[in-house]
Amino acid sequence: MKKIISSLILLSLTFGLVFFNGCKEDDDPIVEFTLESLKSGNLELDGATSATNVPVDQPIIAVFANDIDESTVANSITLTRGTTDVPFTTSVSGNTLTITVTGGLLTGASYNLTIASTLESIQGAAFSSLTVTFISIGIGIDTPPQKDFQTLYLQFDGSITDLVGFNTAGFEQVTYTTDRFGKADGAASFNGSTAPGNGDIVELSGDKLITPSMTISTWFKASSADFTNSRILFGLATERGYFMELGGDAVAWMKLATSHKVSPDSSSHYFGTAWTDPNGDGLVGGQTVYDYTGSISDLVADKWSHLVMTYDATTSLKTIYIDGIKLMQVDLNLDSPEWGLTDLAIADKMDATGDPVTGIDPVLTLGYFCSRANTATGWSVYSGAENTFKGAMDDFRLFEKALTESEVQALYNSEK
Repeated sequence: MKKIISSLILLSLTFGLVFFNGCKEDDDPIVEFTLESLKSGNLELDGATSATNVPVDQPIIAVFANDIDESTVANSITLTRGTTDVPFTTSVSGNTLTITVTGGLLTGASYNLTIASTLESIQGAAFSSLTVTFISIGIGIDTPPQKDFQTLYLQFDGSITDLVGFNTAGFEQVTYTTDRFGKADGAASFNGSTAPGNGDIVELSGDKLITPSMTISTWFKASSADFTNSRILFGLATERGYFMELGGDAVAWMKLATSHKVSPDSSSHYFGTAWTDPNGDGLVGGQTVYDYTGSISDLVADKWSHLVMTYDATTSLKTIYIDGIKLMQVDLNLDSPEWGLTDLAIADKMDATGDPVTGIDPVLTLGYFCSRANTATGWSVYSGAENTFKGAMDDFRLFEKALTESEVQALYNSEK
C-alpha cells in the first residue's frame, strides 16, 4: 500500500513539474524590440523635429533595446534623397546597426531614412517601423528658397554634376581649388587661355537652361590683376541667349545680356536683346527702375562674390544683385514704344524675314559666351577666344522662375 501511495505522489509531482514548465514556456513574453537611439556623430536623428546640420562623413548608428537578427536587415532599411535611392552598406554588432552611406551624404540635402517593421530581434520580435527626415550640413540642393523650381545645380565638389538631374556636362576643361569655406577641391578653377581657343570652359546640355522667367545664381572670385580687359563668366549662345561679362581695370563694370521674345511684333522684330549694364555710375535710362551708385570693383574684386540675375516675364522686370545687394533693376517695357520684350528665349529667327538663324548651339558654357560649336555670332566664336574667364566659380544654380528680392537675400544668407 505504501508503495502505491508513493508511486502516486511521485507521478503527481512529475506531472505537475511538466505542467509547470510547459506553462512557463507558453506564457514567457518576447521582449519588445524598440529603438534606443539613432545618431549621426553626436546628433540625434529621431527627435521631436527634423534634424539639421547632419554630418556628411559620419555613419548613422541605430541602437536597439536588444540584439538584432542580422538576416532581417537587408530588406528593412531604405535611404532616399527625394525619390532617389541612396546607396549604403550595413553592419550589425549585437544591438547596434551601423549604416554607412556610400561616398557620404551630399551637403545641404534632405534625406528620408526608414527602418521597416520587417526588422526583428534575435528573439523574433518585430520593430514597429520608423521614418525620419533630416538635412545634411552645408549648402546644397535643398537649401535655397524655391528649391523645387531649380533646373540646374552644380556644387563643383571635384566634379561637374548637375544634382537636379536635368543636365549633363559634355566637355570639361577645368581644375579645382579651395572654396570660400576653405574646403579643398570645393570650387571650379578657370585658368584663362594661353592661346586663342584653349581657354578653360565647361559645356552643359539639357532641359530648361533658358526659360521664360528665370534666375541665375553663382559665386565667383576674380582677381583684379586679371581684368584689364573683359572676361566672360558664362553664356548660352551669346546675345541670342544670355551671357555675363566682367571687365575694365580691377573689374570695374559688368554686363548681363539676355534675349527675349517680342510682343507685339509691330516692326517685324522676332527677338530683342536687353544689354543690362550696371556700371555703378548712377546713370538712369528710360527703362531703369534702380541703379547702384557705388563702385562695382569694391563689391567683386579679389574676393568671393554672389551674383544673381532674375527676370520675371509677367512683369518684364530684370534685376541684378551682388551679395544680396540690388545693383540694377530695369523694366524692359518702359520707354519702349517700338516693341515689348517678353519671355527669355533663344533668338533663333532673323528679324524682318523670320528665317532661321544658323549656327546656334543651345549649350550653357561656363567660362565663355558660348560653346565651341556655336557660330551664330561671329565675334564670339570660341576658336578665336582669348578672353575666357580666369578665376574661381562655385554653387551655380538656375531656377525656372524669378526669385523675389527677399528670396535672393535669403539665398545669399544661406550660402555665405
